[in-house]
Amino acid sequence: MTLAVRNLSAGYRDKIVISDVSFELAPGSIMAFFGHNGAGKSTTLKTILGALAPVQGEVWLDGERIDALAIPDRVARGIRYLPDSRGVFPDLTVDENLDVVARMNPFGSGARIAVPDVLAMLPALEAKRRSYAGTMSGGQQQMLAFGLALLGSPRCILLEEPSVGLQPDLVEALFGEIRRICAQYGISAILVEHKIGSAMNIADHVLIMNNGAVVFDGPPAKARESNFWEYF
Repeated sequence: MTLAVRNLSAGYRDKIVISDVSFELAPGSIMAFFGHNGAGKSTTLKTILGALAPVQGEVWLDGERIDALAIPDRVARGIRYLPDSRGVFPDLTVDENLDVVARMNPFGSGARIAVPDVLAMLPALEAKRRSYAGTMSGGQQQMLAFGLALLGSPRCILLEEPSVGLQPDLVEALFGEIRRICAQYGISAILVEHKIGSAMNIADHVLIMNNGAVVFDGPPAKARESNFWEYF
């Protein structure tokens, strides 16, 4: 398994937000992560990333326990995070965005995915290399943010609401690229998303949370057969 979360509990100060959360992600698989506002999705991602310390439980990446590591060390091992705010440098060009992140990349010259690879994977960025990120459309910025996350040797990408502000056709294009690249490079992804149908179309796995606990864990087909809408 690329990512294994075991009996994870976490929260803020004295308030526990998620309790006993467990799931596994195989290499190249995408998990659609659903639940109402406040269900615990963001808290789970922040705990995997290392922004929150778990009260109990474990996080494993490629067979190594990482829940005691700092964020930079988790990033060095392959965890990536895409916030819903897109996470690009708006005053830099596409080329400059890629160059800055590549230079900070902990894998250096031995990176598995370098800048030319990202441009080849995402042709929409090639045509915008000299454009300032802040002048591009929301879909183009989100594609750039995804490209930045691919630099180096990502093992698991945490995507939080990547469709925010995007037109439906751009959502489908972005999700199609996520599906293709994850499958081709064996990169796992957790997709927190309010566009349920679009996320289900590319997911191998569905996890649903309610009030901080996992209430469904299974394939998309089984999720469609269940009465999971009651949790939204």
